[in-house]
Order: sequence, then C-alpha cells, then structure tokens
Amino acid sequence: MSAPGTWLAAPYALVHGDDSDGRRAAVEAWKARHVDPEWEDFSLTVCAEGCPWPEVRNALSECAPLGAVRVVVVPQAENLLEKPKELPAAVRDLLVNPLPDTRLLLVSRTPLSAGPGRILGAKPFSEWAKEGRVLKVGALDEKEAPGFVESTARAMGLSLEGGVAARLVSRLGGNPGVLRRALEVLELMTEGRRITAEDVDQATFRMGEQGAFAWSQAWQKGNLAQALVALRQALEDHPVEGPLMLLSQARREVDRVCRLAEARAAGLKGPALTEALGLSPRQAFLVDGYSRVLDRHGAGGAARLLHRVNQADLDLKGVALSGSPAALVSLTLSLARAWAG
Repeated sequence: MSAPGTWLAAPYALVHGDDSDGRRAAVEAWKARHVDPEWEDFSLTVCAEGCPWPEVRNALSECAPLGAVRVVVVPQAENLLEKPKELPAAVRDLLVNPLPDTRLLLVSRTPLSAGPGRILGAKPFSEWAKEGRVLKVGALDEKEAPGFVESTARAMGLSLEGGVAARLVSRLGGNPGVLRRALEVLELMTEGRRITAEDVDQATFRMGEQGAFAWSQAWQKGNLAQALVALRQALEDHPVEGPLMLLSQARREVDRVCRLAEARAAGLKGPALTEALGLSPRQAFLVDGYSRVLDRHGAGGAARLLHRVNQADLDLKGVALSGSPAALVSLTLSLARAWAG
C-alpha cells in the first residue's frame, strides 16, 4: 500500500483490490480532492465497464470549463490492465506524461500482481507503484483480521465474547468492508448485549441468504448483467459459504420447476399444486413464473437444468482450492437464458 495521502494527491492514480467498501471510499476521496463540485457535471467523466483505451484518451482530451481540470474515472478498468506489454504507444506515453490539466483514476475490482509479466511489474505502472500512485484495498491476512474486528467492534461500542472475532473471520474471510457490515448486522440483532458465537452464525447465514436471493432475482428476470454483478458481490462478501448458498438457491428454484412438471402430470391444480411445490398460500403467485419456464423448456429441459446445477456443484468441489468462480458464472448464464426464454 502506498504511503498515506501519496496516491490521493497524484493526478494519475490506480486503486485495486477486492474490498468494495474500500474501493468506493477511495474513489470518493480522490474525487473530493480533484473534482470541483461547481463544475462536476462538465468536467467529470465516468467511463463505462469495458471501455477501451482510446475512449479513455478521448475523454481526457475533452475541453474542461475555464479554470477547471478534466477528470476521468474508470471504475471497472480490469480490461485495460490485463496485458501491460500490449499497451498502445500513445497510451503508454500518456500515462508517463499526463496531458496538462487532466486527472485519471483507474480502479480494478480484483487485486493486481507485481510479478513478472503482470501489470504492476511492468512500466509505467511499476513506476507508479514506486511513486506511491497505487493504492491497494483488500482482504486482511489471518493474523490482522481478528484484530480489525475487535478494534472496529470497540469503536462501535460492541462487546464480543472470546473467540467471536476469529469466528467471524473464519465465516466471512478478511475483507474489511464485509466484516464491518457483519458487525453492523450484529449490532442490530443483539441490541446492546454481548455478541456470541451463535449470533455470528445467525448473522452470517442471513447475510449469505440475502446475497443469494439478489442473485436469483436477477437471473429470474433474465437480467444476465445484473445477475453477474450480484454473483460477484455475493462471492466477495461470502467467500467461504457463498458458493454453497448460491447453489442451494438455484437448486430450490429449478427443483420447483421440475416438481411443477410432476404436479401437472398428476393433474394437480390450485392449492394442491402450490403445496406440491413447497409454497405457502401467500407464495402462490410464484407459480406463474415457474409455469413460464416449464412451458418454454418442458419437463426434459427442466431436468437438464437441474442436472446443470448439480454439475456446477461437482465442478465447484473440484476447484475449491483455486477459488475459481467459472462454474457459477456458467451456471448464471444458463439460468438467465432459461428464465428469459
């Protein structure tokens, strides 16, 4: 991590890491330093995800109001930082010799490496790192994280039983933003009493359920882009238990489509059909959504989709050590396509 304040003052800077709260706070702090609020609508450009280098360069070249500077923020710059050796010469020159009265902030949602052939190991970004223009926000290690939980809890006026901090870290990982949100949930749950290990288990389970629900709501609307965002957030917030909760949510929804096929074949209707799907009378409205999926794909298609969920489960178990989200990304694509028709 760069020295405090060094990256913040840099006209061209880079923020990277898997702490979403940390990234958000860093972007806001940098903007507060470099963007004149009176001219923000005219001087600030926020680039869309996947924007290429020529678009970034064009944004920096646009004229700013008299007395203001042109500011460009790229909040999802992963595609710009994948292959440092393939940086166009004009871009490389721009990053070494910034245009007058311009500011640029690149943000990567994933940690970047300084190893051979990696972005932070190649010029000009290796020079940026030496100059303190790079800020890393991300997970704390196993030794640091429990101390962070304890100090944050004290600042919030919370009392933890022995071992609670370590248990929270073991359930959620070392992402500071996620741990902070968990403490906020625990504060509401416990209403001032001492926080126990059982409280931690309940809170982390509820948080995981919320993430899985947001993910399933997105793909049930056929919104792949939103589903992938929800997937990334769920895995970031719950690296340990998140995949299992996501799979459980997917299996529940797809299984209901399969059970609907069986219920129809048995001639069930009305309350009897709703009960066969494991739904309460208040949830009867959900049957319409499952019916649309079944009508499009048939019983065979529903069975194949359930097999796809089970296969994703096997794939995840096979790559548990690598932590690759590929199986869940592929499953998300299949589910969004199925529900979208």
